[in-house]
Amino acid sequence: MSRYFVIAACMALLARTALAQSDAASAPPNPFFLEAADCTAAFEARVIERKTQPRSDARNQAILHDTELGFVYIGVAYRRGLRNPEADEMLKAAEKRWSQMSKHDQAKRLTSCTTQAEQLMEDVSGLERFIVKNRAEARVDRLLEKEKEAHATP
Repeated sequence: MSRYFVIAACMALLARTALAQSDAASAPPNPFFLEAADCTAAFEARVIERKTQPRSDARNQAILHDTELGFVYIGVAYRRGLRNPEADEMLKAAEKRWSQMSKHDQAKRLTSCTTQAEQLMEDVSGLERFIVKNRAEARVDRLLEKEKEAHATP
């Protein structure tokens, strides 16, 4: 999947408060932002892995679920003040860390990320949940359409 954090800009309704630019620049990295970047990278990697599986409704639903879990992290991080370019930089570093992890450590990390993301999904408002699900569905629809077009061309 392309950069999840770019989607955060589309989730303006999730923003309740934002940290001042100067405060964010001088503060050490927020632990939640690091967690969000790591987990978003993990869900992104799992979506890429799922795309290699035979196409089916179950696979597509799993891709949608992973995308929703990544997007809830993005939305909450955005609401808490994370913005680009810092968001993109954090995601790029998280993707690199993910690629260097063993399969065993990746599996453990995905388990903890899934648990936390599902809790975040329960904790956000109904409107925020709707926005996350709506944006994730739109993203997956585009992804699956591109996949379908790629397989249709000789």
